[in-house]
Amino acid sequence: MTPAIRRRWPWFLLVGSLALNMLAGGFVVAHAFRPPPPPPGGPEHLLERFVDDVSQRLSPADAAILRKAIDDARPLFVRMHVSREEFAPRLRMALMAQPFDSAGLKALFDSVHANDAALRSEIEARVVDTLSRLSPEGRLRLAESRLP
Repeated sequence: MTPAIRRRWPWFLLVGSLALNMLAGGFVVAHAFRPPPPPPGGPEHLLERFVDDVSQRLSPADAAILRKAIDDARPLFVRMHVSREEFAPRLRMALMAQPFDSAGLKALFDSVHANDAALRSEIEARVVDTLSRLSPEGRLRLAESRLP
């Protein structure tokens, strides 16, 4: 009879396997407790990113015009955000009202639409004014870019 030949795993393979398992477990735990990503930005953030991207292809004067237009429009973006935030509680109150006031709900929707239309008109007027101050080359570069 031949003596049983025992294979021994080298100790460094066992330690390495343990280390890899702990590393993989760490990634799983870290991923499970990672906070959710921030909510996507509103239209103002998309517009700022667009202006940053397109400004690299514009002359410094045209880029400054676009950046100033974004800075000047910040109060409009705040008004849009406030309007959106105020709508849900007002709608909730109208839905819970006893007795239900359908005319009041209709008036709420009408006021929201009127406010949105006024904001949109103001933004469009600013866009037209800003684009009219750009150079012809700047408008061409803007037209060639991926518009938001």
